[in-house]
Amino acid sequence: MTNEASTTKAGPVVILGAGINGASVARSLAVNGIPVHIVDANDFATGATSKSSRLIHGGLRYLEYGDFRLVQESLAERTRLLRLAPQYVTPLQLSIPIEGRFGGFWQSVGRFLRIGRTRLGHFLGSQAKPAVRGLYVVQLGLKFYDLLSGKSQLPRSRTHPVDELTLPHVDKARFRWICNYWDAQMLYPERYVAALLSDAQAAAAEVGVEFRLWTYHRAEIDAESVRIYGNADNNQPVSTLHPSVVVNATGAWGDLTLEQLHVRSDRLFGGTKGSHFLTRNNQLRTAIGDHGIYAEAADGRLVFVLPFGDAVLVGTTDERFRDTPDRAVASGEELSYLLEMVNSVVPQAALTHEDIGMHYSGVRPLPYAPAGKAASIPRGHWIDVNESEAIPILTLIGGKLTTSRCLGDEVADWIMNRMQWAKAADTNDRIIPGGAGYPANPKLVESRQRELAENFGQPIECVRAIWRLYGTTTEQILAEQVHSTDEVLDATDYPLFLVDWILQREWVTTLDDLVERRLMLVYHAPLTERCLSQLAWRLCDADLLSANAVDQAVRQTIDRLESFYGLSVSRQPLRDSDSTSSSS
Repeated sequence: MTNEASTTKAGPVVILGAGINGASVARSLAVNGIPVHIVDANDFATGATSKSSRLIHGGLRYLEYGDFRLVQESLAERTRLLRLAPQYVTPLQLSIPIEGRFGGFWQSVGRFLRIGRTRLGHFLGSQAKPAVRGLYVVQLGLKFYDLLSGKSQLPRSRTHPVDELTLPHVDKARFRWICNYWDAQMLYPERYVAALLSDAQAAAAEVGVEFRLWTYHRAEIDAESVRIYGNADNNQPVSTLHPSVVVNATGAWGDLTLEQLHVRSDRLFGGTKGSHFLTRNNQLRTAIGDHGIYAEAADGRLVFVLPFGDAVLVGTTDERFRDTPDRAVASGEELSYLLEMVNSVVPQAALTHEDIGMHYSGVRPLPYAPAGKAASIPRGHWIDVNESEAIPILTLIGGKLTTSRCLGDEVADWIMNRMQWAKAADTNDRIIPGGAGYPANPKLVESRQRELAENFGQPIECVRAIWRLYGTTTEQILAEQVHSTDEVLDATDYPLFLVDWILQREWVTTLDDLVERRLMLVYHAPLTERCLSQLAWRLCDADLLSANAVDQAVRQTIDRLESFYGLSVSRQPLRDSDSTSSSS
């Protein structure tokens, strides 16, 4: 059946959840001319997408569990994302500090043979003391990693002795060698999701099919229809759809979503909680340079210490979590654990809780596993097909940033086969918006930024700030300036015309949307009350916030940043111009 013939018979696909997986599925469907509605009870990318370690990686430790298919798929996607999304994905050298030659061999063999995922393995694991991985085990794993990387352009792994000159500067009294290998980093997956959604919208417009993103809405299934409600409206649906398929991409909320939809299902999810913190400790930032550290803690967990602009990101924990995902907050015990690990590897940093600038915590959408260590739960992705209702429901289990694109294509393929829809395209070579014409190296990036600054009469700092979020789309933003004022957001380099551009195009509803997922100010220091006030008044000008609600919105955002992120907002006195609308 051709796509043209299918158009009159096929209803849209309704996707529940606007995280990385939901956005990837939507994009894969849109490029094939299938209408899509995405519904999320919050903003996009509010769950695990924005709470990850922000790595694009093959999963070196997955080799210990014999997950070669997952590692190979992840490495192929790493290579593809470096090519298709260079504005968001950049190479990162990781260093593994090693204490001795031997150690961890039998534990690694047990994990490789999947003994750790059996009842015997769970018992033995509970009795055994963790053994630190030695040089030979790590080198063997890296050899496999290099082999599975195929023709990757990234350098191969290598080992060298620890000395005072070589970065990163780890404890040379404890560690004897460093094993280096390469993966990649995505600082802002929230911005990547925004780009995916924008691309899906553009692809749908090109072929004349509907694309709609319903943030801060909920869905109900009734017979053969899906009704969409605003979060505050329990009576009248804002839209009623007759979809061909419903995709449950709500991540760790997946079981709760099915329960709320009254869909019969076995338990599918058993998420684990992962916490991170950000620090601007100068000694630690200097010690790691542009390297990431992948170190083993005393209990056998592997923890990352990663460069994050002028800061350092440390994570992650891996604990079973039984509350609702929105209640996940980094605990004092988790933060102490991560601090202790960093200080054991880079003692000169001498981190304390006062060095933590902010923290975050999320729940991984992992498959349900009733027993065993959290680290042994499989990390691939699966599609659960439930046809007990009139509308087929696909629930996406697992997944991660690295493999989200191929999961999107996999789900789209299933749906197109179900709908007898001829496949028109995949996303294997479709460049992410902002990646087209991207300069080949940092010097050319700097040259292009200076050219844009000169052509559009903007400070180079403003151009760089926009570029970090948008890549080559920066030129379009500069060309479409809504107004010519030189005003910037307080204590940032973001021009106010960028805020207006975002408000017009990126589905903003609340002040938190701007702070946490559009401008990425939650990672910016200092974040000031004056800046939040400026943003609130831009929302007011865009008719997204009433003037008498501005102060309350600012207070609520300050409280949220403190409660969920441990982030203190600088309470500078507000100027008179901050207390009135920018257009008055």
